Order: sequence, then structure tokens, then C-alpha cells
Amino acid sequence: MMPSLAAAAPTGLRPSAWFTGISRVGFGVALSLLMGTGAAPVQANTVAKAEAECRLTDNGKVVFDGGCSVKQKESAGTVGFVVNMQDGSTYRFSGANRTSLRLEGGDGGSNVLFEDKGAKGVFTWNDGSRTRKLSVKTNETSAAPSSAGDRDQINARIESDGRTCKTAILSKYGKGSTMSMADVEVTLGATLRQSIDAGKISLADIQRSGLDYNFTAHHAKGKDPSGSCATDGQGNVNKIENNR
Repeated sequence: MMPSLAAAAPTGLRPSAWFTGISRVGFGVALSLLMGTGAAPVQANTVAKAEAECRLTDNGKVVFDGGCSVKQKESAGTVGFVVNMQDGSTYRFSGANRTSLRLEGGDGGSNVLFEDKGAKGVFTWNDGSRTRKLSVKTNETSAAPSSAGDRDQINARIESDGRTCKTAILSKYGKGSTMSMADVEVTLGATLRQSIDAGKISLADIQRSGLDYNFTAHHAKGKDPSGSCATDGQGNVNKIENNR
């Protein structure tokens, strides 16, 4: 991801580099931008985007404070980040990973320091005479339009973890009863389902945090259980709660 990319700056300020380690979990917006070895970027898919508030300083002096947006694009082997400010400035960054990004275009080339502060990412760079700092605070969890392949993998993961939960529930409550797998019903939590459908939770998020299900079971020994089942990022059941 090393081709030259144009980067406009606020009046009187030329950006030097923009370090971006934005993540879905922390800062909330990760932008991976696949670039080829030639002058033009290789096609990449947008996997995350969010509206944000940006604050840019030059040697401590505020030169921009207002609305902006951030995107993430992905492809193998490279990572990049792009921020568009309301004054028309566009910053584009790319590198082999989030700890070795450089600003593309302008007087880019400087190394950049990134700090992940939860909902806010802070990027600092120095060109030898001026220190610049760009703070980007997302307004909401990034919406990540998944590719068809990602959607298929998400659906497969939902089905797989659901079966794992059913097996664990049967093992926990089926002893000494006539309960079978067919007697265990699991459904993805409604809020989680809506977030996945809206693109606010990605495949990477699921692989990191797992899934939550609601369940009901029949023909158990004693009172039939009903509650929740949670899986971890690897698809293993880490919690079963009976609400009855």
C-alpha cells in the first residue's frame, strides 16, 4: 500500500503523515486500504465507515476543529486509513500494518505515533520543524458493510455457534431425561441480530467477541430451562444462564 495518494490540508498546513491504528473494538473505525506496487491503488472493499469529530493542531495551535468522516478499506497484506474533513481536507495513510503507517501525498513520509483512547484515536507526527496532532472521535459504532463472502461466513458462524450452544445445553440439562437436540431451540439475541443486519458488527468482531443466543428447552428433567448461551471468539460456549 505504498502508491502516492493526494492529501489536501487546511489552509497554511501541509500534512506530513497520519498514523492510524483505528480499530473496531477501540477507536471504532479501522481503515485498511490495499495498494499495489504501482502508482495506482489496487481495488479494495470498504469494510468500515463512521462519522466523527476531528481536531487538528500544528505545534499546539488548533487549525481545524469540526466534523469529519473516516473509512476503512481492506485487502491482503496492507492497511490504510482515510479521513475527510468538512473543510475539504483529505488525509490518506497506508502501510504494512497499523504501527508503520505513513502519509501518502503532500510532504508525506514521516512516521506517525498512534494512541488508541477508546472512542478516540490520536495521531501525531513531526516533519522536523512542526509537530502535528490529529484527534478523531467517532460519533457512533462504525457501520461495516460486509462483502457477500463475509455475510456467508457470518451466517455459517451463527449456525455453527448455535449448534454448539444446543449441544452444551443438552449436556447440561438433558441428563436423566428424554430431551434431544430437537428439543433445544436457540435464536440469536434480537439486538445482536439487528446490529449484524445493519452492518454494525463485522465478521472480525464476531471472531473476537463471539455471539449471544436465547434458548428454550423441552422435556428436561424437572422444570424446562430457558435462558441465554454465549460463545467466545473461537466459537466455544463460555456461559449458559437459566432464567427460570
